[in-house]
Amino acid sequence: MATISCLCGNIDTSVQLDTEQTQLQLCHCQQCRASVGQLCSSYHLLQHEPKLHGLQEYKQSNHISRFFCKTCGAHVFAHSKLNSHFFVASGLLVAPIPVREIVHWKLSDTGDGGLGVYLPGTESPAVSCRLDATRSPISKEPPNWRQADVKEQSLYARCICGGVEFYITKPDASSSQATSPWPDLLVPYYTGSGANPDDTKWWLRDGGTRYLAGTCVCNTCRLSSGFPIQTWAFVPKSNIFNVDGSPLDFNRGKMQRHNSSPGVYREFCGCCGATVFWHCDERPLLIDVSVGLLQANGVRAEDWLEWAPSRVSFAELAVQSDLIGRLEEGVNRLSHK
Repeated sequence: MATISCLCGNIDTSVQLDTEQTQLQLCHCQQCRASVGQLCSSYHLLQHEPKLHGLQEYKQSNHISRFFCKTCGAHVFAHSKLNSHFFVASGLLVAPIPVREIVHWKLSDTGDGGLGVYLPGTESPAVSCRLDATRSPISKEPPNWRQADVKEQSLYARCICGGVEFYITKPDASSSQATSPWPDLLVPYYTGSGANPDDTKWWLRDGGTRYLAGTCVCNTCRLSSGFPIQTWAFVPKSNIFNVDGSPLDFNRGKMQRHNSSPGVYREFCGCCGATVFWHCDERPLLIDVSVGLLQANGVRAEDWLEWAPSRVSFAELAVQSDLIGRLEEGVNRLSHK
């Protein structure tokens, strides 16, 4: 038996994993990304149907359902009805399974390799989502999927159900109005040097034309999403708009908030559970945007984002150290190319 728990503690139970779990299966399909808000999903197969009481169900299709915590938004289980398989989100395991091999599903959907550029592995020959492996190819794009034009000055973002949708704009004069301490992504927490007395606008990159993005593996991100690797883009609130052009409103649509700690807020879709935003009272004008929702030409959105080249945020605190060690190696390898 394996124990799982989510950030708020409402989910604290045991599940029976399928035997011989030697591979970490990462699915990069557009349906998974839009459902969870991450660059990929990762689930472990279960032997038996788990207890679903108290979870919010999102019926992704006639044959796939996902279940998440109503309070903190953590994805917990998925159900493939065609073969009666149940899966558990890998990031919730209190004692993670050692990663001997990584298998990538639907890398072709990413356009640029996505998280796979950091994590070498075997590519599955399957042409469907990992949760839908018994079926023929699923449609490539979720409903209302928009691909950005590189010349456009706005980038659309949307979860799979459409309960949360917004867009971001390119950096402009307003982008420098925010103030913020240095993030762990650039100045590790253990240095004690996070203060930013010079008010450096570290989130603006490439001559002020792109935003900083990176990976975070802290326990709160892991337990609030259900997955071990969170990807954030740091975007000023002044550059985030509701789809009607009005300034960002956290109360729009199906957006739901969880106060993960005093003065710290996480938004997720209350309908499908997708991770959306992180923000805090210390820097209210700078918002972390979950990259998996961005509908760019490539999922890394490199026309818009510059990825941090040398650090995985809070890697020292990661529970799944073998996987995060591979991630760190990949980040450093890519930065030296």
